[in-house]
Amino acid sequence: MHSGWKRKNKFMTVSENQIKGMIAVCLILAVIPFFNYYSLYVGYKFPVFIDQSDNSLAIEVAAGDRQKGIYFVDSETSLERLLKDAGIDTTMSSLPDFKLKNGMKINIKSSLKNHNINVAKMEGAGKLALGMPLDVNQVTEEELLLIKGIGVVTAKEILNLRKKAGRFENIAQITEIKGIKEKRLKEIRKYLYVEKNSR
Repeated sequence: MHSGWKRKNKFMTVSENQIKGMIAVCLILAVIPFFNYYSLYVGYKFPVFIDQSDNSLAIEVAAGDRQKGIYFVDSETSLERLLKDAGIDTTMSSLPDFKLKNGMKINIKSSLKNHNINVAKMEGAGKLALGMPLDVNQVTEEELLLIKGIGVVTAKEILNLRKKAGRFENIAQITEIKGIKEKRLKEIRKYLYVEKNSR
């Protein structure tokens, strides 16, 4: 059986086998991308500690030039377990082991004989990017300016009120600032809080 195709006022004859061949080629070309996607997905290994949940802690780790990044760990995770699971060798030295707290930054400086650890807090920009609030008693003007709805004037007034009061006991105290009422305070609560043990 032959099919007739009209081509510029001339007829071209295409056999049934040629049509089947064209269909087969089209099907193969349509299926190839799925095999490439599958091989990429199956061969990819997800990094440790990338799953963030409601009760996970965000810990920033800087260990020389290799293991750098934000790790999401269970709320009961200790430093030793984090380093072990992250693949950081700590067998050569006796590191202090302690329970991790949300927003910690752990700097590990290694030498041939031991590891030195410095524990600090993550920078404000990193915390805000992760959806973590900042302690209003520790926040800087630059960090306040990163918060939606806080401009230069409001940032300065928050810092002046903190200086005058010594420290904030409750986040609601910022309603003493002109222009901050309950509605605006509700928005700011997403980004600022009062840490109970802050000094």
